[in-house]
Amino acid sequence: MKRVLALQHVWDDPAGYLGELLQEYRIAYDVVHVETESLPDPTRYGAVLAFGGFQHANDDDKYPYFVQEKQWLREAVEQDIPFLGICLGGQLLAHALGGSVKRHRLTEIGFSEVQFTRAGKTDPLYEGLPGYQEVFQWHEDTFDIPPGAELLATNSITENQAFRYGRCVYGLQYHIEPTAEMLDTWIHHPEFKTEIIHILGEEKYHALEREQVSRYPTFRRHSQILFQNFLRISGLI
Repeated sequence: MKRVLALQHVWDDPAGYLGELLQEYRIAYDVVHVETESLPDPTRYGAVLAFGGFQHANDDDKYPYFVQEKQWLREAVEQDIPFLGICLGGQLLAHALGGSVKRHRLTEIGFSEVQFTRAGKTDPLYEGLPGYQEVFQWHEDTFDIPPGAELLATNSITENQAFRYGRCVYGLQYHIEPTAEMLDTWIHHPEFKTEIIHILGEEKYHALEREQVSRYPTFRRHSQILFQNFLRISGLI
């Protein structure tokens, strides 16, 4: 069985829960830190995951390694390699495929539900989910759906939450990968806590802390269903 490749952009957003699920299925995976390591031949892998980060996907001057990564993404798509881009990973995919990425009117942080479009309700990625998905958001940019892709999920704050391109290439604006420990870091690390309070205010920050306990079980189950579906689409389980 081919391995899975995980593209990591920042220290605090590793494979997380998806890595745990890969281990449960005895699927080996490699991690590449995109900023400092070369990207391998994509045809060596049965699927590719690309995770989030603070960077802006269209800022190639500031993050020159994005030039290589987006060209690599286009080559992977041309090879029909299953791909799941999450948050920044989804934005990079959209940009690589000709969609624009731009600053959102606000920063979306916290748990939320995304609703499936008509296409999303019949897409195998969402099979077994109840017409919506419980997700975690942290983004200040948003992507346009690239030419030839289908919008799969939306909500009232961010219209474009997920898309599929071709048979097995997916971009998500939201997160499905954080473990409980990762979320604890995202919410309580001093630097991140200060940023969240600056954006949301003290009251909403403490509401987010409460939701970390009450909403995480559903979030985790929905993330599990989606990722298992992706592994089936990829022919890995």
